[in-house]
Amino acid sequence: MIDWERLAKELAEAVAADVNLEAPWREAITRTPRHHFVPRFWDLDQNNNPTELVDGAHPDHRERWLTACYRNQVLITQWHGQRGRRIITSSASMPSLVAQMLQTLDVHDGNRVLEIGTGTGYNTALLCNRLGHAAVASVDIDPLLAAEAQQRLNRLGYQPVVEASDGANGLPSAAPYDRILSTCSAATVPAAWIDQLTDGGLIVAPLTYGGALAVLRKTALGEVSGHLAAEQAYFMPLHAAGEPMPNGFVPDLPQLSEIGASHEATTAIPLKLWNNPDWRLWLALHLPHGHIADLVNEHMDRTGAIVYTADRRAQVDYAAAEPGRWPVTQDRDRLWDTVEAAWQSWTRFDEPDRTRIGITARSDGQQWVWIDEPDQPVPVHRER
Repeated sequence: MIDWERLAKELAEAVAADVNLEAPWREAITRTPRHHFVPRFWDLDQNNNPTELVDGAHPDHRERWLTACYRNQVLITQWHGQRGRRIITSSASMPSLVAQMLQTLDVHDGNRVLEIGTGTGYNTALLCNRLGHAAVASVDIDPLLAAEAQQRLNRLGYQPVVEASDGANGLPSAAPYDRILSTCSAATVPAAWIDQLTDGGLIVAPLTYGGALAVLRKTALGEVSGHLAAEQAYFMPLHAAGEPMPNGFVPDLPQLSEIGASHEATTAIPLKLWNNPDWRLWLALHLPHGHIADLVNEHMDRTGAIVYTADRRAQVDYAAAEPGRWPVTQDRDRLWDTVEAAWQSWTRFDEPDRTRIGITARSDGQQWVWIDEPDQPVPVHRER
C-alpha cells in the first residue's frame, strides 16, 4: 500500500515554500495522488532528450518513481521521434508552477472552468477537487491522452467533461466559462476562448515567446485585456490535429554558410542583459518567428548569445572587441538590426519588467502589445 497521503502533504509543503499558496489549493494538492496520473515517466539526458523509462509497475523502479512523483519537478510522460531527435509531447508540469497558475486563475465557488491541454489529468483533478467535477471541462488534442486522463479521473470519482479536440476551438458544447486555463502556449489568443468566456471572466495562458504568462480579463464584447504575470511559464505549443508537433520549441539552428555572407560589427548592448529574462522577452516580442539561445563551449560555459529564425541568424560574442563593445556576426539580412532597435525601445521605456507589459486581444483576430496601459501600444511584430 502506497502512503501517498503523507507524500502529497509533503509536496504541498514544498510547493507552499515556493508559492504563497492559498488554503484551498494546498488542500487540493494534499488530497490528490499525483502518482495516479504519472504511472511512468522518462528521465532526460544532458541534452534534454528522454532516455530512460522509469515505470511504477517495475519493482526495481518503484521507489525511484514514487519519490519523483511527489517532488516539485517536471516529469516527461510522452515523446515522439528517434534518438537525438525526440520531441516531448506531454509532461506532468512542475507542481509549483501549476499551483501558481491555478491561484492566478482566481477561481471562486460556482465558477466554471475550461482547461486547454488535459495532459495527464493531474491539473484537472486539482480543479475538480477545488470546484467539483461538474464545474470543470478539459480538452486535449491527443485522443489517447484525453482517454487515459478521463479513466484516471473516473477512478477517483471525478467525472468532468473531457474531450479530444483542438484546444484553439475551446469547447463550445459546455460553454460559457468563467475561467479558461491553458497548459499549452499560443502565439495569439484564439477567438474561441474570448467568445466562450463570460463577461468579466479570466484567461490565464502561456504565450510562445519569452516565457510570457498572460492574465487577461474580458473587458468588452469580443475583447480580453491584461498584463503579463511576473512568473515565467514555458509550455509545449498549441497545435491543431494533423499538424506535426514543432521540433521542441525552436527550429534547427541555421549556419551562416547556409544563408549567405556574414557581416561583422560591434554592439554596446551590455552583457548582463543576456541574463535578464525580461530583456529576452522584450527582444522576443520584436522577432517574428524568432528565437534566442545561449552559445556554450565544451565546458558548458556561456560564450555568447544568438538570435535566429529558420533562415536568419545573428550572434554576439562575449569576448570584448574593445572596452564596452562586443563583436557581432550576422547574415546578409542583418537580423541584429532588429536587436539594436529592441534595445533602443527597451531603454526608452526604462527597461521594463514583464509585469509592465500587457496584451489586448479581440475575437476578430486583432492583438497588440502595450506597456503600462492599453492606450500605450508598443510597436512590435509577432507571428500569428
